[in-house]
Amino acid sequence: MQYDVIVYGPIFCDLIFTDLPGLPALGTEIFAGDLTVTVGGSAIVAAGLHRLGARVGLAADLGTDAFSGIMRQTLDKLGLDRSLIREHDHPLPQATVGLSFPQDRAFVTHFARPRTPPDLARLLRDHPAKHLHVCSFLAALDNPRAAHIAHAAGVTVSMDPGWDETALRNPQLAGMIREVDFFLPSEMEMRHIAAEDDLLPAAAKVASTMRQDATLVVKQGANGATAFVNGGCDAFHTSVLPVTPVDTTGAGDSFDAGFLYAFVNGLSLDECMRYGAVCGGLSTTGPGGIGALPTLSEVESWLPKLPSSAAAAPTRQD
Repeated sequence: MQYDVIVYGPIFCDLIFTDLPGLPALGTEIFAGDLTVTVGGSAIVAAGLHRLGARVGLAADLGTDAFSGIMRQTLDKLGLDRSLIREHDHPLPQATVGLSFPQDRAFVTHFARPRTPPDLARLLRDHPAKHLHVCSFLAALDNPRAAHIAHAAGVTVSMDPGWDETALRNPQLAGMIREVDFFLPSEMEMRHIAAEDDLLPAAAKVASTMRQDATLVVKQGANGATAFVNGGCDAFHTSVLPVTPVDTTGAGDSFDAGFLYAFVNGLSLDECMRYGAVCGGLSTTGPGGIGALPTLSEVESWLPKLPSSAAAAPTRQD
């Protein structure tokens, strides 16, 4: 089987608390109105792509612990291919507790690192794909040559780093950013990488380190998303979908799924951004990262409701 996209990165058992009165203070207790138990991490991107109709492989790890058992059951219910997931004969508890509000969220995560990273060269040789998506700094730092390996196999590659103050400034991560075809950080992540307070100077600094033909796509939450091309000289902005958010968990991963689905199907950058914006927006209308992932027909019905992408101010003048 040839995959459209192989998504590489850890998956987590997500416990998402919603309908909260606020954030808890030390020594106090609050009660959530609702709780959703689901899968997170790279599984959100994979589930989003699968929901759109892409042929997707999920390269991740599961163990013998209870969290892994819940994730197996959930992946099977979603109809996701588990053939690329490594099964370990010991516990590998990977879980996230999310405190989610309509406009933002906070997480506490436990990551159990596998003893060895997957052999990406062998994986791509044995399982041909059009594109490799590296989901999170955890996968990127385990396989810092992932982009080089993918390109050697004739595969395009993207990366979404996720948040970690130390990892975002790791030289190995910076080296990978220089090699990818698409870098998909949030605005906060990009500003932290660049050590800049404002969007345009941060984008200019990050884009200048990337390949000339690479694309930097910055996800800006309620402010939409902006793509920077030609080394950051040109920028294109996509507005946010006009929906009322319930839970923003996984919205960035859902954007990635929509963007990558459009890319592997040969659509333009403008269309990739619009698919990403629609998928990211619709994903916020239900609890958990996978609770409201759209189908392709749903995306196509919402695309006309999204304002057209527009040229934005360039990051620098030549």
